[in-house]
Amino acid sequence: MADKIVVGLTGNIATGKSLVLRMLQELGATVIDADKLVHLLMRQGGPVYQGIIDQFGKYVLDESGQISRPRLGKIVFSDPDGMAKLEAVTHPAVRQEILKRIADAQTQVVIVEAIKLFEAGLADLCQSNWVVVAPPELQLKRLVERRKMQPDQAKQRIKAQSSQQEKAAKADVVIDNSGALAKTWATVKQRHAALLQAQAGVAQPPPVEEPAPAPVAAKPAQPVADIDVADISIRRAKRDDLGAMAELISIGTDGASTLDVSDMMEALFSRAYLVALAGEYVVGMIGWQTENLVAGLQDFYILRDDFWSTVGLKMLKKVHEEIDSLSCEVALAFVLNQAGSKPIEFLESQEYEQFESKRLIPDWQEAAQEWQPEDSILLYKKTREQRIMVPM
Repeated sequence: MADKIVVGLTGNIATGKSLVLRMLQELGATVIDADKLVHLLMRQGGPVYQGIIDQFGKYVLDESGQISRPRLGKIVFSDPDGMAKLEAVTHPAVRQEILKRIADAQTQVVIVEAIKLFEAGLADLCQSNWVVVAPPELQLKRLVERRKMQPDQAKQRIKAQSSQQEKAAKADVVIDNSGALAKTWATVKQRHAALLQAQAGVAQPPPVEEPAPAPVAAKPAQPVADIDVADISIRRAKRDDLGAMAELISIGTDGASTLDVSDMMEALFSRAYLVALAGEYVVGMIGWQTENLVAGLQDFYILRDDFWSTVGLKMLKKVHEEIDSLSCEVALAFVLNQAGSKPIEFLESQEYEQFESKRLIPDWQEAAQEWQPEDSILLYKKTREQRIMVPM
């Protein structure tokens, strides 16, 4: 760990922690999600599986022998010491796994993201601890407008979390995400650069104000008929891809959806994206996010209709590998009406089914209602036959 810079990252709901996390990924950092590690470690045969059974009994198991989080939750929350008992089992294993992943990371900067960064003692593993903050009124606005929560529900979610002020008081770096996206990006870049300079023993230069972003410029298109997709490469999207991605969205919606730089930057920093390349030309893109074992797929565009069976299939398989590693139970795909029928036909060929969000089970329904764009169609596919875990 001596040659690595480990940063702890936390923040309350709707402050923009995930946005800052994506920015750090864009700058090349490796991310370790401590909260998602718990899901992996609780799998049958995992390092905390037997410990939980020993502590709480076989009642916590479902019919397939996996730990049922609803059952576990009933026990934990009915016992005043239940959460402490559970954390006594899970925290040491999570800490050990984090240390292993830090050691295995191939980047100089490693981010440990955790809701209970300070409470779980994970901050002690980090050279610098960052807290993302935003005013409560802005948190409320984001939850109502972006996650489509009812105001009363949103207020309850905000109040249920520990104080932002207490977290900020323990932080080495506080990222105020109440302003423009470009301002947050400039702050994150400056703080990231300061970490690298401090590690190298170089004096930190004075802060430089981020210039106004230039409009997204689409990469000059190679004639579509000349593109060969026999050998494509797939990688995570970068800021340099934004122009080509904007062009692809415009092509995929027949010009009905045109995005400026702020739209594209917000999308890139709000969810993960893959791009497919034929040579240096972007011929496909897909975005996804995960929360509470649910994956949401959107912005799935392929340059030509006849590329869906090749480029589209490779991209979807890659995303499914990612979400399977996170134990997601279901994939929800959202296709804009302007994108036409081809994406829907392709997803249906891959066992996705058109569905109404109100018919989904409550946990999946909540995610669908939060993520689904206006004027879009929802398709879903179970990625696991058994619901191995659900949020407590």
